[in-house]
Amino acid sequence: MPDTLPQRRMLPTLLLLVAAASWGGNWVAARAVYLDVPPFALVFWRWALAAALIFPFAAAQLREDAQLVRSHLPALAAFGVIGTAGFTMFGYWGVRYTTAVNATLLNASLPLFIIPLSWWLLKLTVSGRQLAGMVFSLAGVVCIMGAGDVPALARLSLNPGDLLLLAGALLWAIYTVLLKWRPPLQPLSFVFVTVAAGAVFSLPFYLGEIAAGGTMLVSPKTVVAIGYLAVFPSVVAYICWNRAVPIVGPNVAGFFNPIIPVFGTLFAVILLGERLHLYHLAGFALVLGGVVLTSKR
Repeated sequence: MPDTLPQRRMLPTLLLLVAAASWGGNWVAARAVYLDVPPFALVFWRWALAAALIFPFAAAQLREDAQLVRSHLPALAAFGVIGTAGFTMFGYWGVRYTTAVNATLLNASLPLFIIPLSWWLLKLTVSGRQLAGMVFSLAGVVCIMGAGDVPALARLSLNPGDLLLLAGALLWAIYTVLLKWRPPLQPLSFVFVTVAAGAVFSLPFYLGEIAAGGTMLVSPKTVVAIGYLAVFPSVVAYICWNRAVPIVGPNVAGFFNPIIPVFGTLFAVILLGERLHLYHLAGFALVLGGVVLTSKR
């Protein structure tokens, strides 16, 4: 029989890459409709539709895990509030008040939150190779988002939107580290319950947004964008992420975060008609080099 160990080792990397690609498209879709869809409406409809889509596939596992769901309901609700609703509420709210460059760079800062949290909560350390990989990956992000103009990045300043995005990144880091202790539900059960919790938690904010005069423009563009958000960043990415993190650990998983803006740039070129430059390719090569360093066993 052929040795399947290399395939087993590659699986978490592939899962993390799929998750990163899905989340890269998340920011492109959100930016495409941020003038047409208020942030809390986008959060609610994303998670409500995701829950509806995943329920038929999760129903059998939910029946088997019913007792576990009841006994771990507070913890599951916390995962939903932190890792689904909270993260996206801060992100979609903040991106309305800051630039796309700031938003992408700040969301690539996840390893900077995960490393101290992992050291504090899990007693995990980071190897020199992983730190080198983080430097490569963040350098690639800077190269792409700065268009090769490093002085332009030095002129960036934090504003309230940046602080909201940093708060979202911190919540996602907490979610990632706490996956070590997630309740022992089957994968689809866990994703459905946390996604549904995110929809329930975001509903009062959405209703308050409507009461304050916020309106959502329903158009083919907004329907496609919300549909994408409900399927790929909300279901596909979370299943891949939740499966891979317990295998490789939150530190290694966190180093994949800088790939997200790389995929976002590629999607922007393909879907929004933006031009591809040499600094995009150079940055992409740096990020991939960082992933190789951090994920190599």
